[in-house]
Amino acid sequence: MYKNILLPTDGLGKCAYGTCHGILLAKELNAKIIAVHVTGKLSAREILEVYSVESLSARSDAKRLQDDMVHLEESRKELATKALEVAEKMCAEVGVPCETVQVTEKSPVDGILKVAKEKGCDLIFISTHGNPGAMGSLFGTVATKIMSQSRYAVLTHYCGGPS
Repeated sequence: MYKNILLPTDGLGKCAYGTCHGILLAKELNAKIIAVHVTGKLSAREILEVYSVESLSARSDAKRLQDDMVHLEESRKELATKALEVAEKMCAEVGVPCETVQVTEKSPVDGILKVAKEKGCDLIFISTHGNPGAMGSLFGTVATKIMSQSRYAVLTHYCGGPS
C-alpha cells in the first residue's frame, strides 16, 4: 500500500511520540521513511530578539548583531539536525530504511509538500499538537494546511503522548 512515507518532525519533545508512531507504521507496511525538518523563515519575534530598536541605532553594535544572526541561524540548523538524528536513530532501531532531508527558507507547508513531491512520497504522516493557539485557530495549523493542499494521502496523529 504505502511504501514511501514522509515524516515531518520539528524536534519538539512530545512529537518524538508521533515520530515513533510514524516509524512503527512504516515498519508494519514495510515502507521507507523520509524524515524532513523544515526551518522556516525567521519570525518577527525572533528577529526582534536579536535586533532591538536601541541596537539598530548604534553603529558600533553592527558586527555584534551580524554575529547574533549567524548564531541564531546556526542554532536553528542544529535543532533540525538533532530532530532528524532522532528520527534516523528510531528507524535504525526497528530496521526501517530512513532518508533525512533538511529544508531551509521555506514555510513548513511549502517545504513539506515540496519534499513529498521530490521524493515521490505516497503518504504524509504528520503529527499535531492539538493546541492551535490563536494564530492556528485564525489561519490554520501546518497539519490543516497540509491536509487541504496535499495531493498525497495524509495521516494525522495527535502527538500529545506521555508528558
